[in-house]
Amino acid sequence: MTAQLARISLAEFAADPARHREIARVVDRSLQELGFFVITDHGVPRGLIDATVTAANDFFDRPMDEKQAIRSQVQGSPRGYLPMGLETLASSLGHKTPPDIKEGFGMGPLGVAAEKAVIAGIGATYTPNRWPARPSDFRDTVTAYYQAMERLTALLMELFAAALSLPPHFFADRFSAHNSTLRLMNYPAQSAAPAPGQLRAGAHTDYSALTILLGQDRPGGLQVRRPDGTWIDARTAPHDFVINVGDLMMAWSNDTWLSNMHRVANPPAGTGDEARRLSIAYFCNPNDDLLIECLPTCCGPERAAKYPAFRAGEHRFRKIEASKAALAAAERGA
Repeated sequence: MTAQLARISLAEFAADPARHREIARVVDRSLQELGFFVITDHGVPRGLIDATVTAANDFFDRPMDEKQAIRSQVQGSPRGYLPMGLETLASSLGHKTPPDIKEGFGMGPLGVAAEKAVIAGIGATYTPNRWPARPSDFRDTVTAYYQAMERLTALLMELFAAALSLPPHFFADRFSAHNSTLRLMNYPAQSAAPAPGQLRAGAHTDYSALTILLGQDRPGGLQVRRPDGTWIDARTAPHDFVINVGDLMMAWSNDTWLSNMHRVANPPAGTGDEARRLSIAYFCNPNDDLLIECLPTCCGPERAAKYPAFRAGEHRFRKIEASKAALAAAERGA
């Protein structure tokens, strides 16, 4: 069954202040009910999207020794190549499954030249990027895409502020030193049956404030959980983005909005190379040392805050480490 995600034109939001409240109401309803919606007319050039997809596929097609040369070596903010078997996303919710069937590349803020720790006790969360030597245009293309995501985030956070009855630029300072991560993820065609319980990406919630996802309409794609527990396929056009909120925004909004479970399903047996799938996810994270506490419009005398305050970067760090627990156990021989 295909998900009927709300489709929202950002051109209408940007161009017509009179429609802000109307569009914000659609966003609010979508995030309360499903935690997801789709954006169109977002301003990210189609040529840049296509070039990034090409660069990503070219990178994943490079020899393994080239990819391993920039394998991620850090905790909490993975940068560089993320090999097959590294993540088990279901583990972030305490569920034991085989590792996810994907490989990836991760990068973050462009101005980070050295590791930086801003929260006591958890180590560095701001870490430098690691770039491959080839493809030769990879760094420039992916950097341009990341910068486009930064600009798009600013518009989305203005939309979120309208939906939450906050001042238009309420979130700006809270993202002034953001630690957002761009992940390129390659889900290869499957020549052998997955292990029992193994998925391309296990059921999880995102750890971020929001996610901007570019997917591909291929066999074995994104599925979102409905309130009744059933799973529905979320499909979009090639240049549209799926938007969902993560754990930080759910806590920030005092459960007004839903950080919903989602997964990437396996393709049907026999689909072959047509089932290879690339996704590009921008996980939008506020300043790592930001204290996440109930937004002023989401609590009051008759609606108490549900969560104690916590630091944004600490939550993400813990979740990422939990997602790598299966690999760590295997390396210890557990």
